Amino acid sequence: MPHIIVEYSSNLEDCLVVDQLLRSIHEAALTHPTIPLAGLRTRAERRENYLIADGNPRYMFIAIVIRLNGDRGDGPMIEVRDLVMDACQGILSDLQTEVPIALSVEVQGINSKLRINENGVRSYMEKL
Repeated sequence: MPHIIVEYSSNLEDCLVVDQLLRSIHEAALTHPTIPLAGLRTRAERRENYLIADGNPRYMFIAIVIRLNGDRGDGPMIEVRDLVMDACQGILSDLQTEVPIALSVEVQGINSKLRINENGVRSYMEKL
């Protein structure tokens, strides 16, 4: 059920391997006891067209949205947010000293009453 969507400016690829960032974010989220491996989906969306602040083409952005079942309550959702932010800062720390990067992490609660979810991955993994 957890979904992590990483939106980023295309110029980030000049300085960073996005797959490594995704792997780090995915693994960080999995360290939280409420995040199930079979339910976690982490993906990236590259943005070609964007403007940041005054439009300087050197500026970069990473905007992460984490969608979790809201029944967890605020505490666990904040903990997951912080785990993901820490993972990003670990990967970006050197790069952020060289180029300006706008980084944001937001958690959105999913109302379980308004969602239908069928997960064939979970069933498959249980058979292994």
